[in-house]
Amino acid sequence: MITFQNLVAGYGRAGDILRGVDFSAAESAITCIVGPNGAGKSTVLKACSGLLQPRGGQVMLGDEDIGGRSPAQILRRGVVQVPQHNGLFPSLTVRENVMLGAYVNRRERERNRRRYTEIAELYPLIAERADDKAASLSGGQRRTVEFARALMLTPRVVLLDEPTLGLDPKASKQLADSITTLKQEGVTVLMVEQNVRFGLTLADHAVVMEGGRVLHTGSAGALLADPDMGRLFFGAAPPQETS
Repeated sequence: MITFQNLVAGYGRAGDILRGVDFSAAESAITCIVGPNGAGKSTVLKACSGLLQPRGGQVMLGDEDIGGRSPAQILRRGVVQVPQHNGLFPSLTVRENVMLGAYVNRRERERNRRRYTEIAELYPLIAERADDKAASLSGGQRRTVEFARALMLTPRVVLLDEPTLGLDPKASKQLADSITTLKQEGVTVLMVEQNVRFGLTLADHAVVMEGGRVLHTGSAGALLADPDMGRLFFGAAPPQETS
């Protein structure tokens, strides 16, 4: 489990973006953070991965406070962030891009080869397009390769920042399958998603943020069905399912 306790963070002299954030992301589950632009959603992920140094509070990975540690130190503890958009090296092959996920453990060559084989079984695309350049892949396929790369270190936590950004509906479906695979592997997924319906449909738990604070936490399904939630994010109550 990863827990944020009274987390305060911001950028330079711009002031605090996060103003005492408190919530937990359950182990081996998908937690989705939603909220309006400027709510501080992506800032939470950056503070968690070490890309931003907290100004106060704690980021607890199990019993250890990882807040303020370097990105490399946090990565070695099993917290991996997937870039928001286009994080592959287009001139490298699919295999080369995936193997870069184990760069911090690059001397463990036999272990990395075994892990690559395991991941290729999870994501058939990795085996089918292993020697193709990343530049030749579709948007959804690129996202799959990014997730496969994130798994190379057998992470405890994967952070996803707006994973559907720039994807069409077909690619988003491929993305949903890839995220579900992460959960099935026992990974804790913490996701920020502007496509609220996509994120909450996929997630187990939800966190609503506004103005750098947490307004609500609870079941993603219950939040999605809440009429007030529908008016806030969709302009109307969500459609009712029919049998």
